[in-house]
Amino acid sequence: MADELDEIRSRISIVDLVGQVVRLKRSGKNWTGLCPFHSDKRPSFSVSDQSGYYRCYSCGESGSIFDWVMKTQNLTFGEAVKVLADQAGVVLSKQAKPEQKEVKLGRLAAMESALKFFQAELARSNAAREYCKNRGLGDEVIATWEIGYAPDVSDAMARHLLKTGLRLEECKDLFLVDQASDGSYYDKFRGRLMFPIRDERGSLVAFGGRLLGDGHPKYINSGDTPLYRKSRVLYGLNIAKNALRNDAPVVLCEGYLDVIACHQAGVTTAVASLGTAATELQAQLIKRYTNRAVILYDSDPAGEKAAQRASEVFGAEGLQVKVSLMPKGEDPDTLLRTAGPDAVKMAAEKGIHPVEFKLIQIQQRHHPADEAFWREAIEALTLCKNDLELRTYSQKLAPQVPDLKDPAEAARWLRSQATLALKAKKRQETPETPEVKGRPVIGMKSVEADLFRAYLQPQFRKIIHPILAEQDLFLTLNATDLARAILAKFGDTYPSVEGPILIAHLEDSGVAKLLADLEMTTTSRITHEWVQESISLLRSRKEDRDRNRIRLEGTGDERLDEINKRLRRKHEDSES
Repeated sequence: MADELDEIRSRISIVDLVGQVVRLKRSGKNWTGLCPFHSDKRPSFSVSDQSGYYRCYSCGESGSIFDWVMKTQNLTFGEAVKVLADQAGVVLSKQAKPEQKEVKLGRLAAMESALKFFQAELARSNAAREYCKNRGLGDEVIATWEIGYAPDVSDAMARHLLKTGLRLEECKDLFLVDQASDGSYYDKFRGRLMFPIRDERGSLVAFGGRLLGDGHPKYINSGDTPLYRKSRVLYGLNIAKNALRNDAPVVLCEGYLDVIACHQAGVTTAVASLGTAATELQAQLIKRYTNRAVILYDSDPAGEKAAQRASEVFGAEGLQVKVSLMPKGEDPDTLLRTAGPDAVKMAAEKGIHPVEFKLIQIQQRHHPADEAFWREAIEALTLCKNDLELRTYSQKLAPQVPDLKDPAEAARWLRSQATLALKAKKRQETPETPEVKGRPVIGMKSVEADLFRAYLQPQFRKIIHPILAEQDLFLTLNATDLARAILAKFGDTYPSVEGPILIAHLEDSGVAKLLADLEMTTTSRITHEWVQESISLLRSRKEDRDRNRIRLEGTGDERLDEINKRLRRKHEDSES
């Protein structure tokens, strides 16, 4: 049952769930709106996908997706689980009726049967095999990516599924067939090269199909089904995830053939966003494996616009993003065939900062003498993550500023304008929040609180988890209790689950609510460097406490000397 609850949590975004009832607006990395539990005139209600919790800072209501359904629909916990399981397409084994188990088995059988059908049809189709040959898809590639073919016959798949004893009603829900007005069934995919879509765990959840020739639409992808939500799946991640273990950057492409081309060229961390704009959920999925991303989209206007959007979405989720400038008229697939694997590798490696990418796009649209150029350029500067980036790009733009011949003065003007624009943007994004009794009291020092906020993000846990066991490291009782609860639950092995699942696993220890509140009371972005500095600060303060205690006790000269020597070594190392 616990695994099924985790699966429900991983499939359902609390922002999407609450957003069905409450009109939410982005505020930093969380979402805000008017609280539905009391007469709220100011947006005092906050929702976090990172923690999987909602909280009202006015009336104090808070909880998870299960609490939300219980309170808004007046249901018991068991009833809420059933509602959410149905929405997530999860069949609960302990509570499932025989017919529910049959439905689950039928879904799995239908997907596997469809895959075998497509693979068999590829072997039979001369046209499809010739197409693969022309696209550089050899037998090994076809086998690795399980590529198949949907024949251009209206009901070939439907007849195949019927012969294998599957229910077409269920297959319709899986986007394999559809139903005509006369009640007959026809295939959703016809005359297309077929690409199986597996989630990060390797489960077959959907298909994508590409026409062999010209026509519209060129691609058809499965819609959302009981097995599949396209907003949280990345094509190829089940294969690429092993190459991401050493914090290599994920390479985000636009389509199936681009991903396959990258892997053929040796860029084995490539994935694709499945015909949809990059989403926050996909960024959070990537952060389980790496903290870096390269956007490798087509060089046409649509691709450049999508790349800019993807870089902003991923950057907002704390990923370190670069955008690659593909050669004009090329994508990874065509580049591999025309210029070879080294050209694809070079394209994936030469990414530039998103601010620089956006400034290049602005320069292609406007002249520096135009007001629009500077309006958009200043907006681009607000995307800088720190003062160093702002200074760097302000200095690059400074020589082009009209009427200001001194580059230093022009750079200062640009920084001031960007700072004002950023403040105005934050005022628009951040609602007024009343000072109310519902605001959580964290009871930790800021360095402790931010370290546990970082722990909610899987890419930082490998660094943080071992230090939780260090004796007397933390400064407050709440931080000490939280560290002990995590160690008691997970032991020496850090958990690799998403934030909402991590918090849920700590509910029995009584610290889950504290961890959720930590996540919801910050808008700061965290980096690996910051985590390391915070750990060093906590250790330094611990040594200061040890030294003061030894002095007060008047004993332990050897121990005091040892601490002083270590502090001197650290000081010398920092200066060298």
